[in-house]
Amino acid sequence: MPMPSYWLLAMLSLAGGFGLALAWRTLALRRGVMDAPDERRLHATPTPRGGGVGIALVLLAASPWLGQGRGWFAAGLVLCAGAGLVDDLRHLPPLAKGLLQAAGAACLAVAFPLLPELWGAAMGHVLAWGLVLVLVNFWNFMDGSNGMAASQALLAALGLAALVPALAAATWLAVALAAACLGFLPLNFPRARLFLGDVGSHALGYGIAALVLMASASIDGAPWLLLLPVSAMVIDAGLTLLSRARRRQVLWRAHREHLYQRAVAHGWSHAGICGLYAGWTLVAVALASWLLRQPAPWSLAGSGMALGFGIIAYSLLGRAWPRPAATGRSPHGSPAG
Repeated sequence: MPMPSYWLLAMLSLAGGFGLALAWRTLALRRGVMDAPDERRLHATPTPRGGGVGIALVLLAASPWLGQGRGWFAAGLVLCAGAGLVDDLRHLPPLAKGLLQAAGAACLAVAFPLLPELWGAAMGHVLAWGLVLVLVNFWNFMDGSNGMAASQALLAALGLAALVPALAAATWLAVALAAACLGFLPLNFPRARLFLGDVGSHALGYGIAALVLMASASIDGAPWLLLLPVSAMVIDAGLTLLSRARRRQVLWRAHREHLYQRAVAHGWSHAGICGLYAGWTLVAVALASWLLRQPAPWSLAGSGMALGFGIIAYSLLGRAWPRPAATGRSPHGSPAG
């Protein structure tokens, strides 16, 4: 199948991301598919959710051009995003949702094992499966402030593609994902008239995971650089999850303990915190691009230092923005994203 130009792809994906989100908003308002405000959410007015269905459909439409793994990619996307869509429309039990995510992650892992030449084929598939599950859930966890999940996916997708410019399939997927996010953002940022919903956050995490796996086979012996474009999301979600595990809290319960949520609760605007995270990601992408041209020991050390700095920043800012005194259920799906 001939591949259209990237400009045509970008325009079609932009139109799809915006038009489908706008159509979904009208439908959601009529059907009452809404997130209501409560003490554990970051928004103050009832807002329709599920607008990320347009992004999921754009990625599905892009799948025929993704090479030999296109069928597995499409199947996994349907399972992961479909689980989110069902949960947006009617509550899906956590076990059922987790099983659908696991099945979707397995599809992608079959097509794109993680560094099988290093770990072996079987372990490459297992590690890829775990990576997909982590990024799908981390994007879901971080979808709680206007513009956060979509803007981070946009920047991470373009950053990952920039690290492997010769990999046409990755560039194709990155352009489709970034343009669809750009189309969605006017309805979600700076004021949220529509939320991604779980369908959207799952699709974003899945798309980013696919890019990481595709790029890992083509990054010239420096796979650790792929952590940098997603580091803002991974550090916040990962360290928050570890903190909750240390305090023996139920990990699958939604909450308001992520650093970005605490920042908004302590007076930061949604736009301000979105800009702060975007600035980190832009610097991380620029650093990864520079380190790619350095000897492997230097790029490994530089990546480690950047991630270490991010962990220190999380700790210091966490003291400035302490967690709520009591926690429980908070943004289910997309509280303000």
